[in-house]
Amino acid sequence: MAKVIAVSNNKGGTAKTTTASTLAVCLAKAGKKVLAIDNDPQGHLSKCLGIEYPGEMDITLNTIMEKIISDEEVGEGEGIVPMKNGVDLMPTNLKYSGMELSLFSAMNRERVLKEYVDSIRPFYDYIIIDCQPTLGLLTINALTAADSVLVPVQAEKLAVDGLQQLIQAVGMVKRKLNHSLSIEGVLFTIVAERTRDAKEVMSMVKEAFDTNVHFYEKVIPASVKARECSGTGYSILDYDPDGKVAAAYESLTREVLSNVQ
Repeated sequence: MAKVIAVSNNKGGTAKTTTASTLAVCLAKAGKKVLAIDNDPQGHLSKCLGIEYPGEMDITLNTIMEKIISDEEVGEGEGIVPMKNGVDLMPTNLKYSGMELSLFSAMNRERVLKEYVDSIRPFYDYIIIDCQPTLGLLTINALTAADSVLVPVQAEKLAVDGLQQLIQAVGMVKRKLNHSLSIEGVLFTIVAERTRDAKEVMSMVKEAFDTNVHFYEKVIPASVKARECSGTGYSILDYDPDGKVAAAYESLTREVLSNVQ
């Protein structure tokens, strides 16, 4: 039965999609059966995992969600694309941007994605959901479907505000929709490790939250190679396998694997 991890931050530019895609690939390389769900209409996760033109896909997450809303049967494995890196992908594209409106009038509107995720849990070890950088209904659906939330945070001074908003949203979903939801961990990303400013910001963010929030020991360093490979369809593990970013994500994956709940 899969563990479902939503990768979310309502602030953009935090390497959220890079983290979701790379974690999925790392888990697959560790021998786990992994499904990555692109829950962002921009389709960046789909591109990162190798779908060059998501807009040309006939069946996407939008198709599946519409079927569930209409109480139509979803075929086993329908729309799931096996990728070259060992990850299965449920892709999306810009058509999904209209799903927010569809959900407003749907029965159990916060639980539509959960219905789909629960149906495919038995076939995977991990399901990774990449969320859009907002706290709208698509993200609420992801949090309702997930067991935990992994939060990528860029080491900058505005990080505290965004992190506080997300943690409040997680708390609301936990109280009202998903009592088992937890914070998987907070991951500092795009870190200029040798700069004093980055170290001060990370210290400030940690001090702003109680000890119930887990901060991963390993941070993801800033890297030209990571920026270069973004959206190419290649993981940083393939693009720069001996680099510091690949090593950092492999360390993160070991922590995730050790956190069995």
